[in-house]
Amino acid sequence: MSARKPYPDNIFGGVNQPTKGARYHREHALGIHHFSFHHPNPAIENQPILSWVATSSDHHFQNVTAIYTTDDWQSSTTLDYNKTGTQWDTVAWTWQTHWQAQFPALKTGQVLRYQVFGTLTSGKKVFADNQARNPKDATEYAIYADPNPEPPAWSNTARVYQIFVDRFKRGGGEPWLQTQNLHAPFGGNLRGIIEQLAYIKDLGFNTIWLTPIFKTPSHHGYDTTDYLSIEPRFGTKEDLRELLDQAHSLDMRVILDFVANHVSNQHPIFKRALADPKAPERDWFRWKRWPHYQTFGKVKSMPKLNLDFGSPARAHLLEAAQYWLNFGVDGYRLDHANGPDRAFWVDFRRACREVKPDAWLFAEVVMPPDAQASYLGSFDGTLDFMTCQALRESFARHSWEIAQLANYLESYPKQFPANFSRPSFIDNHDMNRFLFTAEGSQKALHAALSLLYLMPGQPIIYAGTEQNISQAQSIHEKGSMGFDECRLPMDWSEPETETLRLIKNLNHQRSKQAWLTNADWTITELDSKNNAATLEARNGQDCLEISISLKAGHEQVHVKHCEHAKQ
Repeated sequence: MSARKPYPDNIFGGVNQPTKGARYHREHALGIHHFSFHHPNPAIENQPILSWVATSSDHHFQNVTAIYTTDDWQSSTTLDYNKTGTQWDTVAWTWQTHWQAQFPALKTGQVLRYQVFGTLTSGKKVFADNQARNPKDATEYAIYADPNPEPPAWSNTARVYQIFVDRFKRGGGEPWLQTQNLHAPFGGNLRGIIEQLAYIKDLGFNTIWLTPIFKTPSHHGYDTTDYLSIEPRFGTKEDLRELLDQAHSLDMRVILDFVANHVSNQHPIFKRALADPKAPERDWFRWKRWPHYQTFGKVKSMPKLNLDFGSPARAHLLEAAQYWLNFGVDGYRLDHANGPDRAFWVDFRRACREVKPDAWLFAEVVMPPDAQASYLGSFDGTLDFMTCQALRESFARHSWEIAQLANYLESYPKQFPANFSRPSFIDNHDMNRFLFTAEGSQKALHAALSLLYLMPGQPIIYAGTEQNISQAQSIHEKGSMGFDECRLPMDWSEPETETLRLIKNLNHQRSKQAWLTNADWTITELDSKNNAATLEARNGQDCLEISISLKAGHEQVHVKHCEHAKQ
């Protein structure tokens, strides 16, 4: 094992560490919390819906109540929760009281909207999760009796190639605009992607995920100024049309990145809202006290949208989502999806399904697994950050021993419903490249890729992995360029690499073994002394024996058919 653990990751913001983890737990345990926990999820026609809430003993909640509607707040009904038990929580150092209520059954296509609050002895109300003291600021929830509750069938066999548009390729043989300033545009565009569709297809991918292409002042696009226009640097609607048509002719799907939480401070509607305290555009955004506004994180250039039910921003984003699906896009990767309230995402899902029943919607929710699983019914699934961490800690940093990895592989598929998409990856545009974290070890990279393609989640490869692209320094180092350190451009003059050939082969093998998406894993041998293990991945009569070695410098994943499996 390596004597040191290079370039520590910060995937979960340190919540996986004891101190920050305890702080996170307390924040999610003290007060009143619901997190949209209900059963069945998704709702089933004519079946009542059980709902759960927890309160802590640092407040004296006399009762817990929901106010709900099934006609979009034209009328409303109150529902009282009943106490079902109390449990001690050592980390939060409080008694947790559990409450339960039953909402009425829904008809298919119906939406139940609600808020949950507890009443203190003083008579004051505290609303669940965000601890708001008035309905206007309260967390919104919604339950949708979805007529299409399953992820689209095609998504089960998706093999996804993620493209950071600005750094992929500049079409027409044009050179990069510049390559010195990582914070500025390089000039990658849709035309460049069109020219490389055959290359992506030849690698074995059948799905492409593009980072945001809507109008934007930035190179990364996560701060749009117009959801209904393409950024001119990236191309035109005609370019996107050609990209979609050609991709579809090659039996490939195209997914767009969609940012609903915030926009650019250069957005014309925000500029009008900031210029006039009486401007009607103020309703589009969340304010502390005008002209001070809420933001994504502490990024002043990214004002947060007000997506409450009935807001103009909510209506506009649903319209935009439908517009691009009607245009021909096949689905969305939903950025920072734990920013907007869950009720927004229920409406987003419903709006998308109305115009494209087989749209694939998976979300970025960088939270612990139980929190991710609670979003069932809001999206088709969430990006599998836990598997990303497991592969990076095991193969790149060697901070996980084989027992921890093997136990993870055996147990984690059981933690999520079978109909919950878990697209998996080893890195992306917001973290250090795997190869950099592995200190350039291609053995570690190849072993991690090999295991990724055997696991249940749909594999995602960040463009450039096949070219062994790394970076100059960690995104966490003082004086670095932050996330842009891991966004170096593709080099189309590079010869074919061993990594490229491996990815091509892994895609080919995965295409023949679609059953892996729903496989169960079992540990058959664990050799802690040699940091090695053998597991079986099984689905019915299909079975693979997977041998893993985590020995530093000799990382390996070996696969063969189980002796007792069908040949």
